[in-house]
Amino acid sequence: MAPINNTRDDHRQRQARDIVLIALIIAFLGGLLGVVFGIMLGTVSEGEAWIIGLLVVVTSGLLVFVSLRPLIATRVITAILTIYFVFHLNGGAILAYKASGDLVRTVPYISWFYPLIVFHQVTNLGFYKRAISVLVSLSPTPTAVYILAHSSDSIATGTTDAIVTFLFSFFAFALCFGLFTRYRDEEIQAAARAEEAERREAELRVSEERFRLLGLATNDLIWDADLQAGKIWWSEALLDTYGYDPQAFRTNMNAWETWLHPEDRGRVIAGLNAVIESDDNNWNSEYRMVCADGRVLDVVDRGFVCRDDAGTPVRVIGSTTDVTDLRVLERKLRQSQKMEAIGQLTGGIAHDFNNLLTIIVGNAELLADLLANDPKARHLAETTMLAAESGANLTNRLLSFARLQPLAPKRLRPRDLLAGIDGLIRRTINEDIEITNGSKSDVWPIEVDPSQIENALLNLVINARDAMPDGGHLNIEATNVTLLEDDVRHYEGMQAGRYVMIAVSDTGHGMPRHISERAFDPFFTTKEVGKGSGLGLSMVWGFMRQSNGHARVYSEPDVGTTVKLYFPAAGASEMSEDSQAPAAQVVGGTERILVVEDDDMVRKHVSAQLAAAGYAVKEAATGAAALDVMEQTGPIDLLFTDVVMPGGMNGGQLAEAARLRQPGLKVLFTSGYTEDAIVHQGRLDPGVTLLSKPYRRAELVAKVRHALDA
Repeated sequence: MAPINNTRDDHRQRQARDIVLIALIIAFLGGLLGVVFGIMLGTVSEGEAWIIGLLVVVTSGLLVFVSLRPLIATRVITAILTIYFVFHLNGGAILAYKASGDLVRTVPYISWFYPLIVFHQVTNLGFYKRAISVLVSLSPTPTAVYILAHSSDSIATGTTDAIVTFLFSFFAFALCFGLFTRYRDEEIQAAARAEEAERREAELRVSEERFRLLGLATNDLIWDADLQAGKIWWSEALLDTYGYDPQAFRTNMNAWETWLHPEDRGRVIAGLNAVIESDDNNWNSEYRMVCADGRVLDVVDRGFVCRDDAGTPVRVIGSTTDVTDLRVLERKLRQSQKMEAIGQLTGGIAHDFNNLLTIIVGNAELLADLLANDPKARHLAETTMLAAESGANLTNRLLSFARLQPLAPKRLRPRDLLAGIDGLIRRTINEDIEITNGSKSDVWPIEVDPSQIENALLNLVINARDAMPDGGHLNIEATNVTLLEDDVRHYEGMQAGRYVMIAVSDTGHGMPRHISERAFDPFFTTKEVGKGSGLGLSMVWGFMRQSNGHARVYSEPDVGTTVKLYFPAAGASEMSEDSQAPAAQVVGGTERILVVEDDDMVRKHVSAQLAAAGYAVKEAATGAAALDVMEQTGPIDLLFTDVVMPGGMNGGQLAEAARLRQPGLKVLFTSGYTEDAIVHQGRLDPGVTLLSKPYRRAELVAKVRHALDA
């Protein structure tokens, strides 16, 4: 609702604007009629005609201004119009008397001095009103002085009497009307002040009630500190959220300081005092608040300092917001964004790096064969090949962390998994470490990539071994767990449901919290230089997220560390036993193969190896070029294509286009990393055969033969 005095002022301004508009219209029409009839009848002199014409021009211009800018009608326009009329009426009266010498001819002008006073007092609402009032009160004086100075002796006495009587009545009217309008304005202002006081009291009552209801409705803690009385009001959230009784601390201004975390107390109090002692009115701070039950919450406190007319602070009103959950989510978001950025960088590097490794491995392998009779040179070639394979292993770890490693998940029993790697684990750890490895028979099956989970568990075992240089106990177990909504609330990407938890626990030296929080960061390690790449746990983290699971680290210094891996439980369908086919002898063939690879060196290297195995090889650098080759050469037996290629067509799209031209065409994909062309949600699409870079010649020939015979 608008304030009453504002409504009253708006009403007065509208009235004043209407009067100004009416006055301009009357003056414009009067001037127009005066010019027309005065000239036609010959009753006005030439000078009067010019003055009346100027009146028409001025009033028409002011009418345009009032129409365009009505808000200035009671300020600039009324002031200009009043001053103009003073000069216009005096000028017209003097010219009329000068032309006729007849006092009666001045009446059409001087009679308007009375309405001019009324017009000024009613329409001018404060724009230099006092100064213009003096001008208007003396407005007839120039005309009176001129007539008295130029009247003839025969009529001087009568003229003087008439002029003096007119001036006396005019000044009396101006005085009386001025006093009337002043008293009227004072009464209006007094009434407005009284109404404003009532309105403020009503607003204060509403505000206090709203303040009380706000404290009940919001989850924030609302407070009002009276600095003069030394009292503070707290909303009920003080008890509901923080555990303190509001009534018990209303007269204790210093109680709040004891709730601040000791590490934040000095900074927060100093900041609040600095705002109170300065000219600033806004204060905000984020700190930790200790609850009555010992919990520590992250809060954001905002306050506004109320000051009296002298600028002295009298009250501080504010609110305290619990942002603990928000800060936890922000930290998880930053961690997720960091991991995502590193993953994108890793994928780009892996694509080019694996292309280089493919050439290095292939050429090193070829050199080792060519230098079979030169042991020293052959050793150098084999060393080069081993170094390249170490680089490939590093790249695969990075891809696993970045969740770009294609997975081939299978349904398996955790008990069988742990039993199968028991021998490898025992060969990996020291003899002074006691091992407990196993799970119950009723643990639910899981669907994971067998090789990847074995690598993940082996990484955890190696970390546990390194954490127990003087021996200890290593425990590996799998159990069923059911997680509810509250359990997974802080686990990104996890949903409530059935999970299988595989835990790897050690009794090593453990980690403090600031170390364990960074355990999954890539290249972060506490081991000595040269004894760890910092990618072991990063690979585990990426593999778990890609498998729709989650990994958690629990560690205490001098107690030990437990890493828990949560895998979604698979359905209860029948388990399929993996049958390992005996390794077949690697053989080539004579089929026609189209090799599509954007890297020239890799393409020529692979084509040469396939040609050496007896195949008829065609090459293309892009998907479009590959389709052109198919049009020119006719049917092919196998499309061997890279997945990530430039030119607007990736390997998956090329395979689809090629099969439209040649249905049933067999395709073998290869890539350093797959993006989303043939892998979705971290898993190879059904029916897709992939040869990951880098690869040896034997792997290449075997995979090609397998794809052709499938």
